[in-house]
Amino acid sequence: MISKTNRIAYIILGISFILRLYYVFFVQPMSSAIFSDMKNYIYVADLIADGEWYPQNFFQPIGFPYLILILKKLSQNWIFWLESIQIIASVATLWFFWQTTKEVFGEKIGLISLGIGAIHFPWIVFVGLALAESLFIFLLSLLAWISLRFYRDQKTIYAVAWGMVFFLAFLIKGTHVFFGPLFLIGLFYYKNTSFKNIVIISLVVGSGLLAHGFFTLSTIGKFQISASAGGLNFVEGKCGLKNNADSAGYSWLSPLYYQLDLHAMQKWDEPFVNSSYFMKEGMKCIVNNPLVLIQSLEGIPFLFMGNTLWPANQFKTSGWMRFYELLYALFSIGGLIVYVRFLNSSENKIEQITLWCLPVLALFLCVYIFKSEIRFRIPFDVWIIPMSLKGWMELKAARITLLQ
Repeated sequence: MISKTNRIAYIILGISFILRLYYVFFVQPMSSAIFSDMKNYIYVADLIADGEWYPQNFFQPIGFPYLILILKKLSQNWIFWLESIQIIASVATLWFFWQTTKEVFGEKIGLISLGIGAIHFPWIVFVGLALAESLFIFLLSLLAWISLRFYRDQKTIYAVAWGMVFFLAFLIKGTHVFFGPLFLIGLFYYKNTSFKNIVIISLVVGSGLLAHGFFTLSTIGKFQISASAGGLNFVEGKCGLKNNADSAGYSWLSPLYYQLDLHAMQKWDEPFVNSSYFMKEGMKCIVNNPLVLIQSLEGIPFLFMGNTLWPANQFKTSGWMRFYELLYALFSIGGLIVYVRFLNSSENKIEQITLWCLPVLALFLCVYIFKSEIRFRIPFDVWIIPMSLKGWMELKAARITLLQ
C-alpha cells in the first residue's frame, strides 16, 4: 500500500510535469529563443551532419550537439522532441532527487525538497532552452542517487554505473569535473572503499576520456580529452580584462562581467579553441597579479547573488526570475551556513560529507579556479536545496529546544 507521503510526492511529480509542459508550450517555447550558445550547439550539429570537423566543434562538450543531430535525423520537428526529452528528464530529475534526499535526510525533508524542486524556477526555465543544462541536471541527480547506492552497498555494478554516468555528464557539460577526484578521495579516506572499486571507477572514466581524445585526434588531428572552453574560462577568471576577443574574430563577455560593467576588451593572438595557450596566459596573469588568487574567492558568493541567470533574464519572465533568485539566495546561503554549523553533530556526518558536501565543494573549486556563472550552480542545486533545507530544519529544532 502506498503511504500518504508517497501519494503526496506522486502528486507533486504530476504537478511538476504539468508546470514544465505549460511553460515550454505556452510561456516560452524553445523555437522562440535560439541564440548564442543555443545557436552554436545547433551549428555544430549541422557541421557534424555534413562531415565537417573543426576545432570549434569541440569548444563546448560534444554530447549535446550529438543529441540534436540524432533528433534532426529522426524528425524535422526535432525541437518538439528535444522539448519533450527535457520535460521528461526534468521530472525524472525530481524523482531521483526525492529518493536520494529522503534516504539521507528523512521523509519530511525529502518531500519538502521535492516540492521546492518542482517549482524551482531555473530548472523549469532550462527545460524550454536548447541548452545542455536540463540533461546535465538529470545526470547529476542520477549520479547523486548512484553515489548513495554505492556508498552504502559497495557493489561493483554501482562503481561501473557511477563512472559511466559521470563521464556521460562530462560529455554534456563538465562543470562537475572536480567531483570525481574528490569523491574517490572521500571514499578512500572516510569509507575505506575497496581499492578494486576505486580502480574500476577510475578505469571507466579514464577510458571514456581516452576515447574522447582519440576521437578528436581522428577528426581534427589533435588529442583532446575534454572541451577546449576551459582555457578561455581560466583567462576570464584570472585576468583583469574580461571582454575577450580572439584571432578568429570571436568575442565573449560573460553575463556576470557584463552586469559588473567590465567591458574593457583584451584581444588575443590565438583562437579561443587553443585551450593550452589560454591556460598559459591565465597563469601569466596570476604571476603578474598574485592577489587574483584571493579575489577569485568572490566567485563563490556570485553563484548565489549579484549574478542573474542568463539567458532567462532576456525573457518576459525575467522580473519573476530575479525575485525568485533573491529569495533563493537568502534560503540557500542562510541554510548552508546553518547546515555546516550543525553538521558535526549529525549521526551520519561522514555520509553527508562524502555525498553532499564534496559535490558542493567541487562546484566552489570549479568557480574559484575558472570563473563564476549562475548557470554553473543551477545543476548543483540537486545537493544545495536539501542541504539548505536541512540547515533551516536544524535551526528550527535548536530554537524549539532552547524555548523548552
